[in-house]
Order: sequence, then C-alpha cells, then structure tokens
Amino acid sequence: MPVPPRLPSRLVKGDRIGIITVSAPEPHLHPDIYERGYQALSDRGFELLAAPSAQATHGYRAGSETELHDDFYAMLENPTISAVVCSGGGKNANRLLRGLDPARIVAHPKPIVGVSDPSLLLNAITARTGIPTFHGPAVLWDWGSLDAPAHTADHFLSVLSGEPDAARIDAPLTWLRPGTARGHLVAGCLSSLRCLLGTDWEPDWDGAILAWEDAFKPVEVLDQALTHFRDHGVLDRIAGMVVGDLVACEPCGGWSATEMVQDLCADYSFPIATGLPFGHTAVKYTLPIGTTVRLDSAADPALLIESPWVEPSSGGTR
Repeated sequence: MPVPPRLPSRLVKGDRIGIITVSAPEPHLHPDIYERGYQALSDRGFELLAAPSAQATHGYRAGSETELHDDFYAMLENPTISAVVCSGGGKNANRLLRGLDPARIVAHPKPIVGVSDPSLLLNAITARTGIPTFHGPAVLWDWGSLDAPAHTADHFLSVLSGEPDAARIDAPLTWLRPGTARGHLVAGCLSSLRCLLGTDWEPDWDGAILAWEDAFKPVEVLDQALTHFRDHGVLDRIAGMVVGDLVACEPCGGWSATEMVQDLCADYSFPIATGLPFGHTAVKYTLPIGTTVRLDSAADPALLIESPWVEPSSGGTR
C-alpha cells in the first residue's frame, strides 16, 4: 500500500473537530441523541463545527452526493478543523467513493474517524493515500449513549493525541488458530468492506491483518460475505484475521459465528483471533487503519500497533 506522504496531526484539547454525515440521516432522525453526543464530545475540551448537511435529510441519506462531498472537503480543507468525525452509520457511504480525490486528501492529512458504514470510506482513503484513518466512535451511537463506557472515549482520545500507551490493544482475545503475524491493518464492518471488492478503492490485501466485525446479521449472512472475500482471493493474501465482538449476530442451524469462521477458514494457515471490542460494541478500541500491527498469540498484548499513526509532538518522536 502507499507510504503515507505525511501522517495526520495529533489532536489536542482546544482543537476544532468537524462533524459530517456521510450516509443515513441519523442526526435528523434522532436529534436528541445527536445533540447529546455533540455535547459530550464538546465537554471533552473540543470546539465542534457541524457540516451543513450533518443534520439534513435527503430520503434515506443525509444529502445528495454533491452535498455530502462538499461537506467532506469543506471540513478537510478548512485550516481551523483539526479532525473530522462521522456522526453515525447507514448503508450507502459507498455512494461517495467516486468523488474521493486522493490528491486533495493528501494535501490535508488530518484524522478522519468513523464506524460501521463509513468504515468503507476510511479504508478506501487509506488504500489510495497511505494516510492512516481511524475506526472509532461515532457522535450518535457512542458519544451520545446515556451509558457510554469511559474506555471508548478515553482510548479514542489517547489514540488521536498520539499517546504511546495507546499502541497496546489490551483486550483479551480468544484464539481460533494461534500464531504470529505482522502487517498493515485493514479494519471495518464486514458488509461495508465488501463494497470495496473489485473497485479502484479496494485495500491492498497482501500481508494485511484483516480485522472485521458486523451487527444485526444472522450467521448465514456473515458466511455469505466472508465467502465473497474468500472467492475474491482475499483470504489467500492476508497474514492474519481478527474477528471483533459481533453484536446481535444470531446462530443459524445451530452454528455460531465462531464455528462458521473455523469452517470457512479451515484451509488457511494464518492466525485467527476473536473477541476484539471495536465497531458496533459499546466498549470499543479506536484502531488506526493502515498502520503496521503485530498479532501474536504468545505476546502481551496480543495486538500491538507498531508504526506511528499521527505526527510526533514538537517535543520528540513516539
């Protein structure tokens, strides 16, 4: 994958964060939750600026492709904005793929954060620019939660501020196949990442560590998606797999998601870990997509970020 021409700047308290909606009009549909999340992020010491279409509605999306592209670039290219955070999820973030301009993104490398459907945009951006993006909490469903776990916000802030300890992903993992692997991280919602297969925005799978999760889908639907990855050649190329905590993914025919993964991946030798809280879980780690990570069943921690994900502070390097 491309070597990042620059890393995103680190986030510090007092910085200004831009809020965008790239898919479903969730802030429009759930204004109370959105406002609560907006306030919670502000209470952590940041100034916030919402894009014009952040709370708008355009059928089942927040805006037209042109409007949502304009929002994205307005936040990206605004020199007063230090990071861009997606408000929520949806189903149609892939409508924005063809309007992404790698040159414009490279010219303004700043943290871009999303989860669920927007995870496909994060991986697309990293695939074409090499700049790390961040799979982390959304304004509505994380910051706006009445019982949001402190760890979710704390790890988000430690990652985006470049704290060295944030490189340790200390979640206890369960191993379907132990082993060691090192590679660049591709991470996101499985059904959303599937939209990148065969496009110009597909991640580089050679030697990648694929971390995936999903929610509200029966195991047979996860099987369908993961089989598509297999038949597209992805499983022949990756170095390791991490399956996240799956939310409301019900067994089918007596088979759990774990049994499905074991069956589908039986002919491969890469290590497979399960149980990483990220994505749709309440407690979640913020993962810097595109960084080099080490996956090691015999190490503590078993998952470690090994390469820088934000620019070093003026006082020195990580």
